Amino acid sequence: MKLKFINTWLVLSIVFLSGCSSTTKVVEQWTDPNFEGKLQNLLVLSLSQSTRSRRIIENGFLLELKKRNIQAQASYDLLPDREDLNKETVKKAISGSSIDGVLVMRPVKVTKEDRHVQAQSEGTRYDTFYAYVGEYRPTYDSYTITDTIVHLETNLYVVKGEQLVWTGKTESFNPTDVNELISELVVKVLDQVSKTGFL
Repeated sequence: MKLKFINTWLVLSIVFLSGCSSTTKVVEQWTDPNFEGKLQNLLVLSLSQSTRSRRIIENGFLLELKKRNIQAQASYDLLPDREDLNKETVKKAISGSSIDGVLVMRPVKVTKEDRHVQAQSEGTRYDTFYAYVGEYRPTYDSYTITDTIVHLETNLYVVKGEQLVWTGKTESFNPTDVNELISELVVKVLDQVSKTGFL
């Protein structure tokens, strides 16, 4: 089981980033074509650098997995101290248990991109005879919006043989709330994983 920490600020500690609503999409994924098993009991593991964010992420996955009738457990129940999250301690914690798969989510980076919005004009409205003295829709000048993009990676491992069977990268645009971001993320990720038949 390959677990890797990333030395960056905690991207999911950002609660308010912009006034736009969040949009999450899976932009890249890989599936092991040779794996034909079906996992019955998952350990959900977040490699966040914050205890609070770790719990939010793991609980988000647990809630959605429960809705899909998939048994799962949060890593913070087994290993409350984030400093204990390494390959050997995780292996020891799940040794002898019925856990046969590990779902690992890690923050990758936060980027910002400028987006140009063209000028628009809808002119004057003349809905009725006297409307010319009423409503007027102004001309909007061109302007630039800065989008904030949160990049995350989710990996699914099989405990036996420590085999990676699915990996996906997601991009979330302009998230305004961590809980909303995670709720959207877990659905998008698990929808893709479910298509493999591994769960």
